[in-house]
Amino acid sequence: MARNVSRLKQFATAAATLAAVGLLVGCAATASAHPDARSTATPTPEAVTVPMPDLGPSPAPAPQTAAQTEQLRIARADEAWKQLVQQYPSAVRPQVTFDGYISDATEMDVMTQCYTEQKVPIALGYPAGAQKGDKATSVGAETTNEQEAIGAYVCNVEHPYPPTSPMTQQQLGWLYDYLTRFLAPCYQANGIANPPAPSRADFIAKWPHQNWFPSDGGLMDGPRAAAIVKACPSPK
Repeated sequence: MARNVSRLKQFATAAATLAAVGLLVGCAATASAHPDARSTATPTPEAVTVPMPDLGPSPAPAPQTAAQTEQLRIARADEAWKQLVQQYPSAVRPQVTFDGYISDATEMDVMTQCYTEQKVPIALGYPAGAQKGDKATSVGAETTNEQEAIGAYVCNVEHPYPPTSPMTQQQLGWLYDYLTRFLAPCYQANGIANPPAPSRADFIAKWPHQNWFPSDGGLMDGPRAAAIVKACPSPK
């Protein structure tokens, strides 16, 4: 199971970033509130899980050449600027030099330094159930004006995550089965309802605009959230 959930990481960063552009500039980063004010005395409650269906191995992504990777990187940067000027029409696009891809291991250090240099407010992210003293696991830009939005754009273009090729029909079919046969039922078992899923064919044909993806219902941080996240692992 762990292998399959890990492979999901390349599938979808979130429903909103599934359009293969992935750089949302000028919006607050999705980050948990800092856990300093939370109590550590409450025991972690149990959460219900459901049997993991035998879906077989997750399909491999389509091969991607270095040239295709570069095309996707440039396309993401162009789309990020397009989104920025929708909010700030008079913004002037800066020249930005790509400085290499980041990874989960380097994101915190690299992006924190860049946002600081660009004078962009930082939002730190914590895993569900984080306790006082836990370290942040992600960092994002929390912009409120044009200058900050441009600064966030600069950092995201200088230091992006490696882009991946569009998902194949085989990958999308496997993901649909994971979501409908495990994740949504697991949420349901914990009292979290989701709208009915579209058909498998529509999910694949309309991706990434299928307008359906199981949600945890906006769980707040704390032991209950941590228990459900552990019981119902979702794409990351």
